[in-house]
Amino acid sequence: MMNEATRRTVGYVVLRGNGLVCRARPWPTQPQTAQLVMYQQVRPPSVADLNRWAIELAQMGFHRVRTSALGSVASRRVEAAGFAPIQELVLLQHDRPHAPPRSALATGRLLVDQHERAAEVDIAAFGPEWSLDTEAIADVRGATPRHRARAAGHDGMAAYAITGRDNRQGFLQRLAVEPVHQREGLGLALVQDSLRWLGRWRVDRVLVNTPTTNEPALALYERAGFRRLHDRLRVYERVIL
Repeated sequence: MMNEATRRTVGYVVLRGNGLVCRARPWPTQPQTAQLVMYQQVRPPSVADLNRWAIELAQMGFHRVRTSALGSVASRRVEAAGFAPIQELVLLQHDRPHAPPRSALATGRLLVDQHERAAEVDIAAFGPEWSLDTEAIADVRGATPRHRARAAGHDGMAAYAITGRDNRQGFLQRLAVEPVHQREGLGLALVQDSLRWLGRWRVDRVLVNTPTTNEPALALYERAGFRRLHDRLRVYERVIL
C-alpha cells in the first residue's frame, strides 16, 4: 500500500477494462485522490470496469476517485457506479473561428521549462482544489493529436492557454490568468490567439467549458464569440476507502 509520500511522486497507473485502457494519477493537490484520465476514449468504461478500478485504486492506498469533466452519456455510466457530481460546468461553442480580431497584446510560446511558472499561475487562478500541477499541464498538452500552448504577460508570464485540435474540432483546453493581472486583456488575447490558430486549420467549431459560477470567464468567452450550449458537463467523485 502506498504511503502519502509515495502517492505524491507516483506516476500513472494503467487501468485495463473491457476493450479499453484508462490511466489514473494522484490529483495534483490531493495525493489521496486518484484522477481518472480518460482523454481520447471512444466510449466510457463500463460499470464493472469502474467498480474493479475502484478496488484496485483502494488497494494502492487511494481514498477517492475523481473523473475529468464528463458529458451526459459518461455521466450516466459513472453515476450507476456510485459516483456523485462535485462540479458542474457550462459548455460553450464558437462557430466562426476563422477570422477573430487580433489583440494588441502579444503572446508567445509556452515552453516546457515554463510549466512550473504556469502551475503557479494556475493555482492562483483556480485555487488549490481545482488547479493543475506541472504534470497535469503536460497531460493537457497531450490530450489531443495537435495542440498550441501560449503565454502572455507584460513583465513575465501572467497568463497561459492550451488549445487542442482533433481533425475539424478545436478545444480551448485551459486558460488561466493570474488574478492580479485580470482585466488587462491577457485572457482575451490568448483566446483570440487560439481562435486564429484553429481557424488556420479550418476547424468547424471550438469548445470550451468553465464552472457555472465563473462569471468572469463566461463573460470573456461570450465577448470572444462563444455561445452557451444546453448541455452541461460534470466532474464526479467516489469515496473508495
